[in-house]
Amino acid sequence: MRITKILTLFLFLTFSVFYAAAQDKWGLRRCVDYALANNISIKQADIDSRTAKLSYDQAKYTQFGQANGATGLGLNFGRSINQTTNVYTNNEGLSQFYSLNVNVTLFNWFALRRATESSKLTYDAQEVNIERVKNDVTLNVAAGYLTALLSEQQVNLAIIKLDLTRRQLGNTKALVRAGSVPELNEAELEVQFATDTSAIITAQETYDINTLQLKAILNLDVAAPFDLDTPPVESIPVEPIASLQPDVVYAISIGTFPQQKMNDLRISSAEKNVDYSRGRLYPTLSIYGALIDNFFNDLRRVDLGSGIADTKGYAVNGAIQYPVFQPYQYPVYSSQPFWKAFQGYGNQLSNNFGQQAGLQLNIPIFNGYSTRTNYKKAQLNVASAKLTKDNDLLALKQGIYQAYYNAVASMEKYEANKKAVTVAEKSFDLATKRYNIGLLNTIDYLTNQNNLFTARANELTSHYDFVFRMKVLEYYKGLGIKL
Repeated sequence: MRITKILTLFLFLTFSVFYAAAQDKWGLRRCVDYALANNISIKQADIDSRTAKLSYDQAKYTQFGQANGATGLGLNFGRSINQTTNVYTNNEGLSQFYSLNVNVTLFNWFALRRATESSKLTYDAQEVNIERVKNDVTLNVAAGYLTALLSEQQVNLAIIKLDLTRRQLGNTKALVRAGSVPELNEAELEVQFATDTSAIITAQETYDINTLQLKAILNLDVAAPFDLDTPPVESIPVEPIASLQPDVVYAISIGTFPQQKMNDLRISSAEKNVDYSRGRLYPTLSIYGALIDNFFNDLRRVDLGSGIADTKGYAVNGAIQYPVFQPYQYPVYSSQPFWKAFQGYGNQLSNNFGQQAGLQLNIPIFNGYSTRTNYKKAQLNVASAKLTKDNDLLALKQGIYQAYYNAVASMEKYEANKKAVTVAEKSFDLATKRYNIGLLNTIDYLTNQNNLFTARANELTSHYDFVFRMKVLEYYKGLGIKL
């Protein structure tokens, strides 16, 4: 029973270790998912899309007009105008005003509606642009992933070559001690061993650099652990080359490629902007309304004083003259608490409340030729958007045909390199047998060995290159990236 428990625990721990190791591996799917969530270009495209959404919302709400309210509270000193009586006075006063203004466009030749439609299409184009950037990032991740895989396999190939040299060097040392072969053979193998060691260092450096470049695409910290999942290149599925003919792929990509969808939306947006600019050339009819109220009161207490003026003349009654005096009144100012300046606040607001309403027709007569210039610019923007689409279609077609020709060449190169490996393996096997019995010198043996590993390296490189070229064609066809 105890043995059974121990065995069960051992199996559980073994499974846990392998499961954790598998979880820590970075396969293509994990790399792509991480890049789509963290790549800076995708985040920037998302920000551009949200900015376009805000512009669309703003254009949409502009159709409902404008409403603005205002109020102000101020102190008046010296010579100022009474906002209620419109008379200039020299006093100290407290004033306040309220206003509410509303303006709604009734008809402007559908300019505002076309502006909203243009903004909506621009927003849609930015949404499609996110998909375009995601596709580009996915392709770049696949390219970086395959490049890293290739460099890792080249490290393994260099290690195998070094191990072969090490074993052959051990055999040669034994033969030298036995006097079967000269010491020169051992020296030549020592040189080859040092060369192979250097090749491993170079291959490892290339792998590290390619891994750093892949991390940069993923926006992953360069110091983060990163262990690639390395599926055999033979197990990577590729579509038959016959189903990826360039004319067929091009016809499909025109309807599915995000870049083309984005160009069509931008052309439509530019055309709607032309309609908007044209509408701005004609009169605009709008309705407006306003509510206005104000209050004013003196900061000081004002009382009336009275007196008698100097003699203004004489009244004559016969021979007797009587002096004439004219009484007068004058304001007497005195300080008072500040809060008393608000006395009569409600009554004044009630008495001074006013309203306005009306129709307004704005007729563009001359504004520095800006409106007509904007209209002509909008027309040129349509022409520019169409040229951009034509240029992108041309680049797409050229890219597809180039990818096809590269794939065909890579396939033929890969087939040729496979044959070269077969021949090199047979030649190296014969050379090894002859070397072991002393019928072949070390230089010729090393030449055969180097030829074999050069052929294997070429086969490996051409195989990965062929897979990547096929993945590019699959990408153009809209099949996505899968390994």
